[in-house]
Amino acid sequence: MQLAIENFLLQIESVICPACNVVFATPNITRMPNMTRESKVEADLHRVLPDPIIRASFVAICPSCMYSWWFSAFASHYIIPDLVPDTPDVELSRKFAHAVLTGRNNGSSPLERFNLAMNGCWCSREQFMVAGTMNSPEYQEENTRWLQLAAQELGEALADESWSGNRNRYIYQMGEILRQLGQFEQALEYFNQVDRRSMLPKQLVDHQKQMAAARQSHSVTLPPHLVEEIFLPKRSEQPIYIQYAIPPQAQQQQAPSIPQQQNTTVTPATDIYAPQNGNRYSPNSRLNGLVPQQHRPGQQPAPPKQEQYEGYLNIPLILPA
Repeated sequence: MQLAIENFLLQIESVICPACNVVFATPNITRMPNMTRESKVEADLHRVLPDPIIRASFVAICPSCMYSWWFSAFASHYIIPDLVPDTPDVELSRKFAHAVLTGRNNGSSPLERFNLAMNGCWCSREQFMVAGTMNSPEYQEENTRWLQLAAQELGEALADESWSGNRNRYIYQMGEILRQLGQFEQALEYFNQVDRRSMLPKQLVDHQKQMAAARQSHSVTLPPHLVEEIFLPKRSEQPIYIQYAIPPQAQQQQAPSIPQQQNTTVTPATDIYAPQNGNRYSPNSRLNGLVPQQHRPGQQPAPPKQEQYEGYLNIPLILPA
């Protein structure tokens, strides 16, 4: 059985539980469109999906032992899905809560548990979004519980120095979670630690700092140019070099012998590092025989390369969600 939602495609598949070897049927996302600059993304890096059932398919739950984890941890099986039990009928976002519990019982890393908790938060948000109840007290209560769980798991992960990765991006996410929880001073402490190693636009980080300083906790939607910069980065152009070659020297003919008693004036040797325009440069300025590419006569030289975080003086307003 297949279910099409816009350009997304879900399919029921048979899988084997890695904990108890029971075969059961569960949905799996088989087609997920690539992101574009027009994709809706929120400031906590949440790619908004059109239906919560899509995100819920990222996790599978065994009906026998309730083992819950990412779908990729379950091996596929050849049995027709109609002939095996179905996955338990659990509320969509609650599947991620079961997975966090499984991770704790199995000693999984806090970072893995944080990713599960954050996806549970996003899945819950998508549930209320589809139902049109984003302004209800129920949403505020549910969203707060998920954010608190995500902050707890991420705080434990950041306290662990044994793993390597883009810690700056996770530090940014912690700041954004705390901002949405209304803990603005703590959020600013994390935002102030974020630098260019996070691979996030400075414009985004500065804007979220302003939100925290203004004590605003509502979620925000990123404009298309920031979505493109974060998720669809363009290749950076590599500098072009040309080979520096010393022109061949003409063979010098041996000078005739001169009697010692004759006075002779000797011309100093030519300096091969003195160019024709008279501007001298040191031999040490050449690195391994390479010099940067020269511009042609009459051609304007290339402008100097700007730093990654320059040019963000005028920060446009990021649309509220």
